Amino acid sequence: MESAVLEQQERETDEVRIAMSKETFLNWSPDDGFLYEYDNGFAEQTTGMKRRERYIISNIQAKFLTTKAFGEKAWLFEESDVWVTDSQKRIPDMAFFTREQIADTSETEPIPAFVVELISPSDKADKIERKVIEYFNAGVQAIWHVFPALQMVRVFTTVNSNTTHFETDVFDAGPVVPDLSMTVNELFAR
Repeated sequence: MESAVLEQQERETDEVRIAMSKETFLNWSPDDGFLYEYDNGFAEQTTGMKRRERYIISNIQAKFLTTKAFGEKAWLFEESDVWVTDSQKRIPDMAFFTREQIADTSETEPIPAFVVELISPSDKADKIERKVIEYFNAGVQAIWHVFPALQMVRVFTTVNSNTTHFETDVFDAGPVVPDLSMTVNELFAR
């Protein structure tokens, strides 16, 4: 049994990248149970949100439902495709879109102003940091990195400005949704 667990952990940390054109990627329908981001000619396998993390998303959504932005018909979508550049698609665990962005039928991909990423122990630090840069370069204004294993939240408001929060610390989604605020304990409450 122990070797099966080790093999699974190795598989989870191995980065799967498949070379393909963007056109091929857009027409591809993998049926292996994984989500795929796209990065400059490569499909990158990601597991997406885990079932045991749903309570975190639920707690964020419950707070979001009390915000002015929700009253204005904005929404926090889960695992939504976000093209940060013409050749890079990311799938944040949550992405904030305004009513206007949701209603927009143009070919231009909207950039969410706020994203949430749930960070697992198998996520590689360089990829996590690269995504922060990509998001801010694309126009994102606030990022929450949620670390369930550490019961910690890191809030970015620029590529080089972030704060780390634990337990009773209050954090928010300003400047995008400043009234979306909670403590770390509220975020992780079951």
